[in-house]
Amino acid sequence: MGRVTIHDVAKKAGVSVTTVSRVLNNRGYISEDMKENVLKTIKELNYIPNEMARSFFSNESKFIALIIPTTENPFFGELTFYIEKALAKYGYHLFICNSLNNPENEEKYLRLLNEKRVDGIIVGSHNVDISEYENYENQIVSIERKLTKNIPMVQSDDYNGGKLATRELINQGCHNILCVIGDKTIETPANDRSIGYVDEIKKNKLEPNFLEIPFQEKFDKKYRIIKEIFEKDFTYDGVFAADDVNAKLFMNVAKNMGFSIPSELKIIGFDGTQSMRALVPELSTIVQPIEKLANESVNVLLKLLKGKKVKLESVLPVELYLSETTNHK
Repeated sequence: MGRVTIHDVAKKAGVSVTTVSRVLNNRGYISEDMKENVLKTIKELNYIPNEMARSFFSNESKFIALIIPTTENPFFGELTFYIEKALAKYGYHLFICNSLNNPENEEKYLRLLNEKRVDGIIVGSHNVDISEYENYENQIVSIERKLTKNIPMVQSDDYNGGKLATRELINQGCHNILCVIGDKTIETPANDRSIGYVDEIKKNKLEPNFLEIPFQEKFDKKYRIIKEIFEKDFTYDGVFAADDVNAKLFMNVAKNMGFSIPSELKIIGFDGTQSMRALVPELSTIVQPIEKLANESVNVLLKLLKGKKVKLESVLPVELYLSETTNHK
């Protein structure tokens, strides 16, 4: 026998398809005897309801789309895990969309919302100038990205993270600190990490230095960019990388170029995922509250979908994690 359909259930139970749908969606008046008969038939036939078909009756798909640059990055991989976990508690399924930093991909996923195939969207991608977001302001939450003035945003305290990292490097005796940043043309709260760095640098009467490595570049290209810095007259004694991937790449290049870490060069990253802390325990980093970011974004989105008022900005605290190999003055 092929896949059991709602029509098979209706036929065996001796009722209409509409009656079976009402039982499944708990809508409209159904006598207890009839309800029991339908549920018994569903069990006997091992009928599995089609979620998308049920959405036509309930006006809910029970799907939420998550748009991120790529799950390949440890931060977005862990964020995806916790968002899916949080949604499952409320009976929602997650539709994962890797935008791959392509605006056309992002616009394609937005059409899912327009076609009512998803109930809402959580956005953590890095694309810009996508005007379609303005059409769905009551169905979208962003993570670490300013979409429109009316779309709620959940973020970490990036500014304080930048200050904490820079202050720690200075306390460890660094006087020439390089800040590794992403694409400066993209407006994102993550840019506040470099602002915190600059403020702490100037507070200590030091000179700021920057290296721009666009997020979307492949690992081998990032490695080459970093290596070129070392092949010049490298005089830095500290590096604050605005994400752990670049921090680890810096660590790899430095070791290959003969630098001793942390005695000659001290490095602090940003993100602090569980995987990076487990695989690279020697890396000090600013830890984002990734599970809390996920839970807060889900809570805000579900409130929006119920028509409730929400805060337009939620800022969560970060922490400084120091590796056991860190040298202290």
